[in-house]
Amino acid sequence: MNKYLENKLKNLLENTGDMALKRRAGNIIGGLDLKDGERILEVGCGDGYYLHLLSNLGVKLYLTGTDHSRHDLERARKNLNDKKIKLVYGDLMEKLPFKNNLFDKIVMSEVSEHLPDDVKGLKEVFRVLKKRGTLCLTVPNHNYPLFWDPLNWILEHFINIHVKSGFFAGLWNQHERLYKPQEIEKVTKKAGFKIEEVKSLTWWCLPFNHYMVNLVARGLAAGKFSKDTHLALSKYAKKVKKPLLLNLAFRFVNTLDKLNDVYQPKNFGVSVFVKAVK
Repeated sequence: MNKYLENKLKNLLENTGDMALKRRAGNIIGGLDLKDGERILEVGCGDGYYLHLLSNLGVKLYLTGTDHSRHDLERARKNLNDKKIKLVYGDLMEKLPFKNNLFDKIVMSEVSEHLPDDVKGLKEVFRVLKKRGTLCLTVPNHNYPLFWDPLNWILEHFINIHVKSGFFAGLWNQHERLYKPQEIEKVTKKAGFKIEEVKSLTWWCLPFNHYMVNLVARGLAAGKFSKDTHLALSKYAKKVKKPLLLNLAFRFVNTLDKLNDVYQPKNFGVSVFVKAVK
């Protein structure tokens, strides 16, 4: 990624308090090697965050998002408020509503772990990607740090179980599986892709980090914060002046996150990033 795009992305990520999301986004956008005129698809677009980033980089892109949740697609429409971005219902376990070899690049962040058949889902992604097109995906790492989700880490390491649903499911909530780096690499290859890069992200984090992120997300979704606080916490906001305590909190989190640039174990972290080509 050139310096101009790096700075644009850095500014867009300033209001992202979730350090794991921020690092996933940086690696995904950087890995796409964006060029004017490209067709980009986000599979499992959720509330539209990656489409928001892509649409504000100053690159002329033709953006499409798809998700199997109509509720999430409606949230994305409200968050993006951009008629040029196409948002389409689609299910990876059936057939995406797109022609073969249509997209230049595809983003697929935190999706495979939800699929009953992850290889089948990735084969459908392979179908709609152009020859020599790029896929950038992330999944939750089974080798996650103790501090990110202490409850499940202790249960898994000492009793070989985890909490499957609800708030205390933490990293496991609504997930069929987590992946070790070599496991998602194997699945991606089975779907037909050639692997260019696999790496773990976010080893350093705050104690009980996942629960704090979850609480803030729930509060934002339920409208439990004041208008000013909501704006200060929103990952969609740009150049927001924060209250002193929130500003200090963001600075502390960002300072801690910089440790991940100093030392990042090869196979351990919150997420696994994969860059692959068709």
